[in-house]
Amino acid sequence: MPSVVQARRALALSAIAGLGVYRPPASVPSAKRHTGAEVSGVSYRVQAEHGLTTASLAAGAARAALRAADINASDLQMIIVGTTTPDVLWPVTACLVRTEMQLPMVASFDLYAAETSLLAALNVATRYVSAGAPAVLLIGAESDNQLVDLPGQGGSMHGRAASAAVLTQAGGEGGLLATMAGGSAIPEANGDAVDRVLLRGLTDGVTECLRKANLTLPDIDLVIGEQSAPEIMLAWCKTSGVSSSRLVLNPPRYGSLLAAAPLMALHDAVVEGRLHNGMTALLLGCGSGPSWAAACLRWGGGGLAEW
Repeated sequence: MPSVVQARRALALSAIAGLGVYRPPASVPSAKRHTGAEVSGVSYRVQAEHGLTTASLAAGAARAALRAADINASDLQMIIVGTTTPDVLWPVTACLVRTEMQLPMVASFDLYAAETSLLAALNVATRYVSAGAPAVLLIGAESDNQLVDLPGQGGSMHGRAASAAVLTQAGGEGGLLATMAGGSAIPEANGDAVDRVLLRGLTDGVTECLRKANLTLPDIDLVIGEQSAPEIMLAWCKTSGVSSSRLVLNPPRYGSLLAAAPLMALHDAVVEGRLHNGMTALLLGCGSGPSWAAACLRWGGGGLAEW
């Protein structure tokens, strides 16, 4: 007969079989930025020998995650990359990763949702696994030097790193319990108005995510916040009653990594002993759009690796 605690636990939608990260040393050069007059096509811009690109960073994290998960690559049925710095819009980063790693010909696409790109992609990936896909490769990657600037970016600089997870069918109590992603369109809003909308949206999103997971905030052992928005996170913690001891918020370490940050912070929390088997974690994201996303998981002891 299950206990009351077991009875109220939500079933996991998917399991994290492996987490992988790639943090290249500073000595490794980034790929040179090119203009249209200097190149003859996309294939020239994405050759590995030209230096680190978003795709090569993503591939490094993907190799680590697959090694940590110890699964057959033939089980993969989807590759999703969340990023704010794709090298080129076509072919998408996920397709470049699939080609470089010689993975099976499966559905491969990028998801662009500003700072929430990775958690929005996790929201999609979890649904495919819970619908029956044997395994999905999820990657968050950012480059400090895009090969081609996209409209509106203004040459802004990011950190360079990537993180990845292999999601598989849930087989126990550990895994992803609930995910959500949302946003709002606010024309001509000033900074304060956007912050208020973000805070309200994030609060409502967390409530929805926890409801789906059959948990409450006091049940959460660790909150991995949006590293690029410390003011929003501290305001949310104050209104939600979450103590700093339960919060992972380290902007100097993760703030510039954007889509790579959530899984990287999760990986590091496990390595550093802040998250153990059976403990629950809440991953939060918010940013431009405005957009917000959340994921609730119970850590089940997936493999860890660094490329």
